[in-house]
Amino acid sequence: MSMRSILKGNPKASTILDMLTTSTIGTVLPEFINEYGENKKVDLVLTPSHSLFQEGIPNSRMSGVYMDKNGNWKFIININALVNVETLPDMWDPIRNIYITFVAKFKISTDASNPFNKVFKFMPKTIEMSQIKVLKNDEEQASEQMMIQSMVNIQFE
Repeated sequence: MSMRSILKGNPKASTILDMLTTSTIGTVLPEFINEYGENKKVDLVLTPSHSLFQEGIPNSRMSGVYMDKNGNWKFIININALVNVETLPDMWDPIRNIYITFVAKFKISTDASNPFNKVFKFMPKTIEMSQIKVLKNDEEQASEQMMIQSMVNIQFE
């Protein structure tokens, strides 16, 4: 799924499309502007494929919902993203391969103090980007990983 192809049919998403550029990414990761130039279009191709995800992070747990005996729930979502930059009109080059795991934890319990009105309690605990791996030509980009993970997890707090 290409983000640009999904969003281009939605007029409300035009501002998002305008921001998907090397200059926007360059505000956080300046090397993007140095490497690819200013205002080049960027696209994200996302896939939930576990087999593709395991190419980047072997032995990872599969996306899904997990529950323990105490009523603690954990949602795990693994996403593989390919970042492309438009080098010439309608010519896209892959520049990064990103593997991300998002984890959301919460607890569900029942309040049965009134037998005629049982109530479910939903108590969120955490949501975080638990792991990220950024590859450029099969070389891990540690500084980019730390910046992206920090920015995302600060937004989740």
